[in-house]
Amino acid sequence: MKILYITLEDLSLHKGSVTHIKEIVAGLQKRGHQVGLIGRPWKSIVLSSLFLLISLFGKLPQYDVIYARDYHTVILALLPRLFFRKKLVYEINGIAHEEQKLKSHSIVNHILVSIIQKAEKMATRCSDRIVSVTPQIATYLIQDFHCQADKVKVIGNGVNTKKFQPIYDETLLWSWRKKLGITKEDVVIAFIGNLALWQGVNILIESAFQLLSNRENLKFLIVGDGLLRGSLEKRVSDSIYEKKFIFTGMIEYEEIPILINLADICVAPFISKRNRTTGVSPLKVFEYMACGKPIVCSRIEGLEFIEQEGVGRLISPEDVVSLQEELIDLIKNLQKRIMMGNKGLQIAHENFDWELKSALIEKVLKELA
Repeated sequence: MKILYITLEDLSLHKGSVTHIKEIVAGLQKRGHQVGLIGRPWKSIVLSSLFLLISLFGKLPQYDVIYARDYHTVILALLPRLFFRKKLVYEINGIAHEEQKLKSHSIVNHILVSIIQKAEKMATRCSDRIVSVTPQIATYLIQDFHCQADKVKVIGNGVNTKKFQPIYDETLLWSWRKKLGITKEDVVIAFIGNLALWQGVNILIESAFQLLSNRENLKFLIVGDGLLRGSLEKRVSDSIYEKKFIFTGMIEYEEIPILINLADICVAPFISKRNRTTGVSPLKVFEYMACGKPIVCSRIEGLEFIEQEGVGRLISPEDVVSLQEELIDLIKNLQKRIMMGNKGLQIAHENFDWELKSALIEKVLKELA
């Protein structure tokens, strides 16, 4: 099958959405399909959208189906797909207008939210199939946008278990510990991901302050970039614990497995707002598991397996004290951390490998052929 994957993501960035795109494209190619990929060439969303539209008219005759990530690319693809009579698959990874609501309470933002909501509804209705990353998003589309249930397929995120795995090279790990200022005695608690409001990194920082008031041998490794990075770094620099935090900023994708392997415990303290509506299927959690690390996460729909399978602990969202207590328990119990890490490694291979996800997407595409 010839598939044209279109997106307005900047494919040069090292972030979860780009990882998702590249893994799906590689997975479909590995299964024998011809996959073209059009990404965002410039920072300007207007110019990039125009480029994508023109590219669709030029390239679409060569392909059987359009695979569009997020509502804006679906809208851009509507006219070309009708002109060339091509099938269209809409991949949705979040409810964009719900995310927009979190940015401001102004009248202008309220109008923008309404426009995005209408565009998402149009994208839902005009697609032949929809791939939803969580069951909660699928339910939202069916109940609020009145989408036909059999049109939506739920396929969550995954992890490349060949790239993300335990690292036993002590020389490599020690060189990174020295580079980051982590001593042999330090217990490392890590967060990897986008520093956005719904990730709850501010909750981790407040919990860390409580932990550090009683324990000296802790380091908090925060890997990633985002809108909140400046305010999070300021909160830390204004405290007496600045030297206990390491903010790396955005790093090369190939180096992320090394940083996860430096950690003793990994965290994903999602807040309830936005996440309870959409559910979660977070790459970071699957990457933590594939590296054999115990996890502490918020109790959000989509993460129940962490507790059920014994790969980590769940806490109430935005609960600083609960996060602190679970971290203390795991810090004190090395054997428990090892057991959770080993179980997570097994589950990552059995249930969350990107090759499994690519096979499910292939099935959706073949239904349209």
